[in-house]
Amino acid sequence: MRNIALRLRYIGTQYHGWQEQKQDVTVAGVLQEAIRKICGHDVKVVGCGRTDAGVHAERYCANFFTDSRIPAERIPLALNTVLPSDIAVMAAVDAPPDFNAILSCEKKEYTYIIHNARLRDPFLANRAYFYPAPLNEAVMKRAAAHFVGTRDFRGVR
Repeated sequence: MRNIALRLRYIGTQYHGWQEQKQDVTVAGVLQEAIRKICGHDVKVVGCGRTDAGVHAERYCANFFTDSRIPAERIPLALNTVLPSDIAVMAAVDAPPDFNAILSCEKKEYTYIIHNARLRDPFLANRAYFYPAPLNEAVMKRAAAHFVGTRDFRGVR
């Protein structure tokens, strides 16, 4: 069995997060169905973390095992023909058998965007928090200091 690592991006607006759920449409569920279509068998996709409903990912890593002979460099093209337009596989590589997207993840970065203007911008809908009132930058800087640093979340697994 080959272990395929994927790099993907997605707009999470239409999804109930990453993790597969029986009743809801999720990114993992849609990706697994696309992989089943191109590889010809069911797979279990492991993601580098869980995103909540409506959350987007600019650079997300996942892996799955397959006996398919499709060359890794052709997998993104094949998957993108069956994936919806809000999910795109950007790259695929043959990974070592012990590679696991969640256990191998060394870093996560989160970006929160506030669109601070009098008028909302429809191109930022579902991508930024619209806040039309003036912001208190001094208070925001003090609060932001609590987010700076390295955290060890291994105990959360």
